[in-house]
Amino acid sequence: MSDLNDLHQLLQRFESGTLETDKDKFGDLRDRQLYLYGAGNVGKRLFHNLKANDITVTGFIDRNPAARPASIDVPVHLPNDPTLAAVRETCTIILSGLFPLKVCQDIKATLAALGFRHVYALHEVNFNQVNSGAFRETLFDDSYNKVDILGSDRCKLEHAFGLLQCDSDRALFLCYLKAHLTMDFTRLDEPMDISLQYLAHDIPEAKDYSCFIDCGGYDGDTFRQLAARGHKIHTLAGFEPQSDLYCKYAATLRDHPSRPDMAVLFPCGVYSETTQLRFATNAEAQSAARVSASGDSVIQCVSLDDALQGFAPTFIKMDIEGAETAALKGARGLIQHYGPSLAICVYHGLSDLWEVPCLIDSMRGDYRYYLRNYNYLGLETVLYAFPSLSK
Repeated sequence: MSDLNDLHQLLQRFESGTLETDKDKFGDLRDRQLYLYGAGNVGKRLFHNLKANDITVTGFIDRNPAARPASIDVPVHLPNDPTLAAVRETCTIILSGLFPLKVCQDIKATLAALGFRHVYALHEVNFNQVNSGAFRETLFDDSYNKVDILGSDRCKLEHAFGLLQCDSDRALFLCYLKAHLTMDFTRLDEPMDISLQYLAHDIPEAKDYSCFIDCGGYDGDTFRQLAARGHKIHTLAGFEPQSDLYCKYAATLRDHPSRPDMAVLFPCGVYSETTQLRFATNAEAQSAARVSASGDSVIQCVSLDDALQGFAPTFIKMDIEGAETAALKGARGLIQHYGPSLAICVYHGLSDLWEVPCLIDSMRGDYRYYLRNYNYLGLETVLYAFPSLSK
């Protein structure tokens, strides 16, 4: 059983500096002949972080040998490169990508078949030995001051913990919090399959996706997942600010055999008010565009209350790169009036773990809350909220 006393003990250990970390699977990275699998954005960041901590990366392994970024000064090999034959049994490979469970398993199996014996995913690395865990924080630009947990945010943290419906939700909350406080994500349990995200398949609540708001629509992937599981969406309002992804989303809906009876797509972001904001985009990770004062592009944002007047949603999903709390504030009217079920991502910043449920609870006091994780490193963690009227 996980109760408030467990949370208090965790915070006490954090305050006293006695919060332990787990031992990782391979000790000091400096003692290894190290390769990174994946020369994309995550691989590039990890390479430079390791280099800054005097940890040598011998090379990259990637299915695209031309993938080497300009800032990387080591070779990029194909997985079956014969020049790697002599090191396959002794070298260490870290999968330097945010691969979901199934993809991670497939890559490991492929490399094992080629003779590589020591292959680890990012979540199996204890980043405490890499700049005190700063790699995980800089990767996701989480600037939250963790000392605030012991002061200004403590009451909200305790309130959010108490809102969770089940012991398993509270246990995940504690595990997620401890992983962030120690920067040791090896302690997190195996995630659920990413294809189950937003389905709340194991949660004993009625789900009604018939009038669906999709914030952070990407290329229509959430719609495809719901349709594949037999959920009929009659009316859909989707928001995707990146024009190339917006066009793919529109094509997905237009061509899908289970397309909604009516769909309205907005090439906009979602925020607390209708305004224009600067966004930082990433060519190597299209879904990772986020609000940034120094961003390279300006996008139109809208509040849901402004854009969808008279729209009666049954379900709202948000995965909008850290803008979830702002977007919820802009949906206050819809939430208070219609009480839709909610699936809100809470992994972009540590404080989202308590800010999001506390904000929703301040709007309506009849929601029941559940927490689920769908990827390694605590990524794709979703807070579900179901109102009493859904039972």
